[in-house]
Amino acid sequence: MSKPLMIALRPVSYPVRIMAAILACVSLSIITSFMEYVPVAERLENTYYYPLWYSVVIIMLIHLAIAALLIIPLSFLTDAVSVSIAQRFNGTALKLVSVAAGYVLLAGASGMLFSVFMYRGDVSLYAGAIRQMVMITFMFAGWKIVLGAGFRWLRNRRRALV
Repeated sequence: MSKPLMIALRPVSYPVRIMAAILACVSLSIITSFMEYVPVAERLENTYYYPLWYSVVIIMLIHLAIAALLIIPLSFLTDAVSVSIAQRFNGTALKLVSVAAGYVLLAGASGMLFSVFMYRGDVSLYAGAIRQMVMITFMFAGWKIVLGAGFRWLRNRRRALV
């Protein structure tokens, strides 16, 4: 139990991470689609607008690819580093800060990797991509915490009933 990677992987399993990534992608794609939606009354003449469901599906597919290729693999590393740093602190607040700092670094690293591969490193020209990466990373972290706590509660409840 002294290895940080085993401690990081034990509380939140791989299916919980996948489920958190899917929920983060779905929720963020719905929010983004509603932000970019143009109501019928405000549409310009002779201009085609995609339906709302089409925008949700396309944005969700893009976010799922980002989550599958960047967020989930880097979250294992982030959790391992965050837990190993958190073990060195005594207070709960410092442990929380170390985990939050790990996810801030995860968001920055995944945003930089995304900009390097998609935009050839022009981060200053495409700052919206990094903003999207930060939002999807924090949504992933939030869903991961909620789902991990929920599954732990269900497991403890099942044990108490037996």
